[in-house]
Amino acid sequence: MNGNNKRCYEILEKLDLHPRVVTHEAILNYEVALKVDRELGLTGTESKTLFLKGKKSGNHYLFITLASERMDSKFLKNLLGEKIQMVTGDEMVELTGMMPGCMTPFGLQSGLIQKVVVDNKIDSQEKLILAFGSEHMSVEMTPSDLKQILDYEYSDSVIYVDVVENG
Repeated sequence: MNGNNKRCYEILEKLDLHPRVVTHEAILNYEVALKVDRELGLTGTESKTLFLKGKKSGNHYLFITLASERMDSKFLKNLLGEKIQMVTGDEMVELTGMMPGCMTPFGLQSGLIQKVVVDNKIDSQEKLILAFGSEHMSVEMTPSDLKQILDYEYSDSVIYVDVVENG
């Protein structure tokens, strides 16, 4: 267990939430994630948390959606008021200690994230599976648990949206 995992556990304890947290082999892609889900009997829907950066401001953002969804850069640019890009793998490791593909949406260093954009599609799921501070741990929780955590961690910096594709 690392510092990220510990911070995640502290938040769950503080909010008196009891989702299922599991330890497993390193997950660095969705194929391994699905294999681990089957092996551990996780029934939630895989989600993804993208770690983004404003091209001009350098502000950091999170975009949380279902694993099956794509990021719409134009939509996020309109919403956030600037062009965004994915944070590089090296920058992600340096800033969070997490490997690319394993971004957790909470338990991060205070002040790192300026806005969190949450795709409302997550609300249609019974349970979600998210990274839990490292590539070796995951958490299965309800969308309402995630909302409670995000509202606690980021208060007025969370934007819940219906993502509209600019196709």
